[in-house]
Amino acid sequence: MWAWWNGKFIDKDTPVIRLEDRGLTFGDGLFEVIRTIDGRLLFYDEHMQRMVQSAACFHLELQPGPEALRGIALELINRNQIRDGELYLELTRGVDPMRGHRLPPAGTPPTLFLLAHPLRPIDPVAWSRGAAVFTFPDLRHGYCEHKTLNLLHNVLAKNFAFDRGGYDALMFREDATGRYVTEGGSSSYFCARDGVVITPALENILPGITRRKVIDLALARGMTVREERLYLEQLWQADEVFLASTVSKVMPVARIDERTWPAPGPVTRALTEAFEELFRRQLFE
Repeated sequence: MWAWWNGKFIDKDTPVIRLEDRGLTFGDGLFEVIRTIDGRLLFYDEHMQRMVQSAACFHLELQPGPEALRGIALELINRNQIRDGELYLELTRGVDPMRGHRLPPAGTPPTLFLLAHPLRPIDPVAWSRGAAVFTFPDLRHGYCEHKTLNLLHNVLAKNFAFDRGGYDALMFREDATGRYVTEGGSSSYFCARDGVVITPALENILPGITRRKVIDLALARGMTVREERLYLEQLWQADEVFLASTVSKVMPVARIDERTWPAPGPVTRALTEAFEELFRRQLFE
């Protein structure tokens, strides 16, 4: 398999990352995951816009830029003969031999690499009958709106769910009113009650690309969508629950902890079909 690293195509297993790279020593970097099918990069512009904005926030230099990276990504997919897969991009602040908390001098070359590999396996039953998820406290940092490399808590949350036979975690924070939903280890959450679609507001959570697409699709179909603080007590009263992500697309949720829902419900089914239609259109544009 091929990879692309700092300006050149290399064998994926070539040892090129320096031990002092700040992505390793500090988690000082960003990443994106983009779905690829038949040589197409789905929602590439939206993913890269998010990465560019986050790079600017953290004073990271993304070079080459999105258009040059598009061509590199397509060549990488072709070299690896990926039909249905995932493109992974990682940008770090580069090598800091002193491993100091102070940022390295201006002009320190960043590290940028791309990987392309087949889509991770997902049991299709999760789409046809609904996934099981488990609640987990959200103890993360204050930069969750950026796709940083600091994913330890997401890993802990997802493996809490995996160990119980689940698909993902549903993380929550607390305020004076009670516990409220944030997001999953790698998913955005939605519920529907009386035909109204509700999803957590963008309060220190990732502005998911698929999340935004689902909201737009719901609005285009005349559905009412509310982005607000969604408390667990409200979620328990929902008629149906579903999650969304780059890899999961739109997936019904049949169980959260010991509570169950019929899955997929009518709203979930309608938005699944709408997203699949959008997905197909992307392949022919």
